[in-house]
Amino acid sequence: MTTIEATPAFDLLVRGGEVVDGTGAPRIRADVGVRDGRIVEIGDLGAAAARTTLDATGRVVAPGFIDVHVHSELAILAQTPDARGGLLQGVTTNLTAPDGFGFGGVPAAVAREIEPVLRFAHGPMPDLSFDWPTPESYLRAFEGRTPINIAPQAPHLPIRVGVMGWDARVATDAELDDMRAATAAWMRAGAVGLNSGLDYQPIAHSDTRELVALARVAAEHGGVYAAHGRNQDLGRAGQFWETAEVGRRAGLPVNVSHERVDEEMAAMLAETGAEPGLDLAMDTHLYEAGSTHLLNYVPFAQHAGGPMAVIERLESAAYREQLRGQIEASLAASPEGLNAYFSATRTGRNVGKTIREIAVATVRAPAETIVDLLCNELPDALMVFPWGPTEAEFRPIVAAGIAHPRVVISSDGLYWGALPHPRGFGTFPRAIRVGVRELGAVSLETAIHRMSGLPADRYRLSDRGHVTVGAAADLVVFDPETIADRATYAEPRLPPVGIDVVIVNGRVAVAHGRPVDRSAGRVLRRS
Repeated sequence: MTTIEATPAFDLLVRGGEVVDGTGAPRIRADVGVRDGRIVEIGDLGAAAARTTLDATGRVVAPGFIDVHVHSELAILAQTPDARGGLLQGVTTNLTAPDGFGFGGVPAAVAREIEPVLRFAHGPMPDLSFDWPTPESYLRAFEGRTPINIAPQAPHLPIRVGVMGWDARVATDAELDDMRAATAAWMRAGAVGLNSGLDYQPIAHSDTRELVALARVAAEHGGVYAAHGRNQDLGRAGQFWETAEVGRRAGLPVNVSHERVDEEMAAMLAETGAEPGLDLAMDTHLYEAGSTHLLNYVPFAQHAGGPMAVIERLESAAYREQLRGQIEASLAASPEGLNAYFSATRTGRNVGKTIREIAVATVRAPAETIVDLLCNELPDALMVFPWGPTEAEFRPIVAAGIAHPRVVISSDGLYWGALPHPRGFGTFPRAIRVGVRELGAVSLETAIHRMSGLPADRYRLSDRGHVTVGAAADLVVFDPETIADRATYAEPRLPPVGIDVVIVNGRVAVAHGRPVDRSAGRVLRRS
């Protein structure tokens, strides 16, 4: 006699948890049944059988978090250990092209010109070909090798370089037409929007006309425009209003990248929120320091051509002397610049040391020290820049950010170097530890909405960011009382605690703090 065993009802059953669905609604006690990578049932599933059953008693079951601004792409393609920095936090989807950075959609020769300019953000990647001449070829490179879902954005930098090279000027009408075509190719490949970074070369030379023209292409395809605005040229308020103007004129939702909700920003968000027809939001990380390249000390007007052009100019003794005087004046006005420390350097020296410490050790003036460092460490040098407030002083800004209904959480993570900023390894658990448990700024349900359902809805990832029947099974199971970041400035790669399981497309990708599936992610297309 042959015994026929019944096929299990589910591939995966998460039993007994408190489901927070990503909408902001109150949690409910429910089981979650998964089949073929999707959620197929939610409720009391009794004694239903599954190939894998996870006991979530006493735990929260939430949608996987979505990071809308993170510099992770090359780490993922190179399969470095840091590529799982977001996944270990419960992040199951990353958006590409933060600050408009990217390498796809242009000939390999052009991508290799871009590589050293962006090396401060990604680090040296000698094993990558940079041969992704079309958006589709770039996205195919992630297939079977990403632990996390990838949602593409059209990257402004390679779009502009591919058409105009490194020219420090506005585009002609013919060049705008070519950039529109390149943007459309990304949107047809499924990009969720257009991303720009106007404090970086050469897109710093784009005028508002160019931004509106390309954003209108994204709008035609239902996309979003996100921007690191031109703080260096227009200041904080000016860049905010330029991003709002792009939204008005192009007729699409816009996102202000990696800002913080202090009194000035809260007032601007309130004003734009009351404007009919304007859909503006922002993302924020929850740390009192930023991170960017050593070129931050060079007057912005002299960034033309990018770091490789600055390296050439530094060969001139007259230019070095001129620059020293300019930096000296800048430090006099903003002495906090002396407190920035190196996250990574080309030579491997001075990592973890501040400008002040290096100047004292070398018995040189700070401005002279910075000029020497520019000569020795470009283009790789990456720094962490404290903004001024202590962590305790910054906490009201953290509370305001996580509580604002038009703010989503992002990491702005950078995944290379000896001492990367800890935000790449701790932002999302930190939002719960600080924003929910310690400050009580929002409920757990609201915090999870800011990290899942809100970004999914905003970027039209319709089957992500929610625990609902029919959605993709991207889930994070955690202890709401103990989930916490551990990454610090001194030990930035420490993984969080309190996260039991991370599930990506129905596959267990992290179990008790350890990655167990390194290729569960997919490329997601705009829906």
